[in-house]
Amino acid sequence: MTLIIGIKCKDGIVMAADGAATLGSMGQSTAQQPIKKLYTLKDKIVMGVSGPVGLGQLLKGKMESLWDANTFSGKRPHEGMSLISQGFREYIMPELQVAQVARNAIGSAGLSSAVSHSLVAVPISRELCLFQFDQQGAPEQTTEELPFTSIGSGQPIADPFLGLLRRVLWSDHQPTVNEGLFAAVWTLDHAIRVNPGGVAEPMQLITMLQNGGDTVIHELSEAELSEHRGAVRGAESAMADSLSNFRASISGEGSAVDIPDPSTH
Repeated sequence: MTLIIGIKCKDGIVMAADGAATLGSMGQSTAQQPIKKLYTLKDKIVMGVSGPVGLGQLLKGKMESLWDANTFSGKRPHEGMSLISQGFREYIMPELQVAQVARNAIGSAGLSSAVSHSLVAVPISRELCLFQFDQQGAPEQTTEELPFTSIGSGQPIADPFLGLLRRVLWSDHQPTVNEGLFAAVWTLDHAIRVNPGGVAEPMQLITMLQNGGDTVIHELSEAELSEHRGAVRGAESAMADSLSNFRASISGEGSAVDIPDPSTH
């Protein structure tokens, strides 16, 4: 079970992930342990993969090879996205073909080792880009119009919640990194609370910023993460107070209505 979130901000990129790794075989879960799901590659790239660990290792290795070969030099973001997609498909397509054969023999469990999704944050031509790649390696770039994305089994929980936060917090502007961190922590916390045994602690958050043309990647410490947890608790308390005041106002309006005395008629 996995939830990995990416948010493209006006001053950088926020990546976040839960920390539950599910171990198993033949589609059956056997154990769960904490693990980091976001990886910093070459001090310039942040990548997260949901799905089988082995395939994820191959994709991370491919991403490093593309960077080492200066593949993105002089390229525009959409060109870089296409090159990553082509590179990932070198590993994804053979796995899908073998999995289809296995499916004929052992059923749907045969697909479990071949289905993955990836999020990649990478600088291309001095622009910080956030890309998503689906189970076929098909790419999608996160934009100002739709600044967030998520992958993993927790996606059906995360996407509607992120949509609500966007409408409430930054419907008329692209979020800042601080706003993105707040939204990511709140979304992870919500998913963990409503999906016990699946998406779980510990949280992992990484920011990608540009400083004088250089890419700066920072993983939040537990102390930094605690500040955002506190902000989430404060927001929830404010919501509860607002609803309490609303109920009180409705109750007050009801009690103020004059009810005629039948004996006077």
